[in-house]
This record gives sequence, structure tokens and C-alpha cells, in this order.
Amino acid sequence: MRTGERSASWSVALIVVLALAAGVEGLAGQSGGGALSPAVPAVDISWPDVNLNVVVVDKHGAPQKIDEREFQLFEDGAERPLHFLDSADSPVSLALVIDSSGSIYKRRDAIIAAAKAMITALPNGSEVMAVLFTDKAFLDLPFTDASKVDFSFLNQLQARGPTGLYDAVAATEDHFIAHAKYPRRALVILSDGEDNASLVSRGVAFRKIEQPGAPIIYSCLISRREIMKSELEAGHINMRFLAREGGGVEFNLDPDPASAAAQIVAAIRSQYVLQFTAGDPARNGKAHKLEVRLPVKGVQVRGLPTYHAPER
Repeated sequence: MRTGERSASWSVALIVVLALAAGVEGLAGQSGGGALSPAVPAVDISWPDVNLNVVVVDKHGAPQKIDEREFQLFEDGAERPLHFLDSADSPVSLALVIDSSGSIYKRRDAIIAAAKAMITALPNGSEVMAVLFTDKAFLDLPFTDASKVDFSFLNQLQARGPTGLYDAVAATEDHFIAHAKYPRRALVILSDGEDNASLVSRGVAFRKIEQPGAPIIYSCLISRREIMKSELEAGHINMRFLAREGGGVEFNLDPDPASAAAQIVAAIRSQYVLQFTAGDPARNGKAHKLEVRLPVKGVQVRGLPTYHAPER
């Protein structure tokens, strides 16, 4: 892998600013193998079967093992029969979305350490992709067997420029759904939550998150003590919303990046995949409410609260 500037031959621009401004979804750029084909639309091939990733946590956010036969899933208030995909600790498709903007320049080493720790601790056979972003996002690691990752892609974490967090999440979701191999899916965001450059709105980004086959989102907050309180709070809110709308859990990189990485991987390893058939198979973009119940006290089920049917 290259260690030079973004203009190196196989660097892949994940977001094209003008395309996003016009509401066009997809990927563009160039690589050593030529331009990637745009993922428009990014429809999970299992439709109208929907694979819902969930994780069960206690009141402290620690993952819990549950007899999967206890799960009940309701779509728009109606219970759906469930199928269960993959055994415990089966391979995972993971996307890392890593803030490379100027606001995290003092945390570069901690971010790199956490990213490496997560990749090396994934279940055998897992695949990982990585997107590093400033005001634009770049696919610096296409989906790769986790055991074969060349960590030199992290040399692109240069900590400079503005931040387009929601742009990066929106584009990553489309690419992920179009290319991920496994039903068990997770997306980890490493960022301070600041966004001063996105062209897509929070609402548009959330719509991208709420797609059939979408990964659980785990937000890992990178704290910055030197910024204004209002900016700090705004970043926390952004990361909290992303975890909530993505059906996942919030974490903090501090005080121990290695511990934070271990907690995130423990949650990913504990995910369940609940498959059900959509009550309405129409490709009409309609929103559907989801609720997963467990007859177990003291635990919560985290998963997408809503999904949108694919559009034609």
C-alpha cells in the first residue's frame, strides 16, 4: 500500500462534493484497478428478507449472551417470524470511519493504536474496510481479510483540514451495503464528533443508516479538552445520535484507547443477526418501525429502530 499523498495512484475518493450536493449517491475516484463502479442504489441483496444486527447490553453497556430463541421482533407493530444467521463469534464485516481532520492532531497515536487493536481482535475470517476523512472521505482500505491488513494505510491519518463527518458516514454506508460479505456487520466511528464541512444534513445521513442490511454503528468519542464547551457538547451530541440511530453503543477513547477498542470488539463479537421477511416487499422507500423484545430483565436490545425499504 502507498504511503504518499492522496493523489497516489490507488487512492479512492469516496465522496465527490458536487455529487453529494446534488443528492447523488455513490462512489467515485480512481485506483490502481481503475474507477470503482458507483453503488447506486446500495440495496442489500437479501431483500425482501431483512438482516437486522442487534447487540444485547446491560445497564453499563456491557454485551450479554442471550438464548436467541427468546428474541421477538415486531415490524410496524406486527410480530415477524425470525431466522438466526451465523453462530456466535462468526466472521464480521467491519468498517472503520476515522477522523483525519485537524481537530484531532493531538490524538493521532491513540486513534491508530485503537484501530490496530480492533482489527487484530476480530473473529477469524473477518473482513475490514477503512475510510479516513477530513472534508472529503477516502477509501484507504478496501474490504480486506483482517488477518492480511497492511497497516500502512494509517499513514494517511494526517490530522489536518476541516471535518465532514456526516458526508463520510453517508457515503460509507452505501459502499458498505453494496460490498460487505457477511451478515454480521458493524461500523465504528472514531471522531470528536465535530462537523463543519458536510454537505449532507444529519437527516440525510440518518436515512443512509436506516437501510436493510446496514451495520450496527458504534461511536467512539475522541475527547479534546482544549476546545470551547459548546463545540465539545455539539461533538458529543453528534456521536450520541449516530450510535442511537445506528442501533449501537457509545464509547470513549479515554482514558485507555486499548480498553475502548477491547470493549467495542467484545460488543461486535456478541452481535446477533435476526432475519425476517418484510411485511411489505414493495420497493417504495417507506419507513418501517422495528422493536425487538426480550423477556429478560436488566438488559437492553440495541439495533436499528427504523429501516427504509429500498427504492426502485
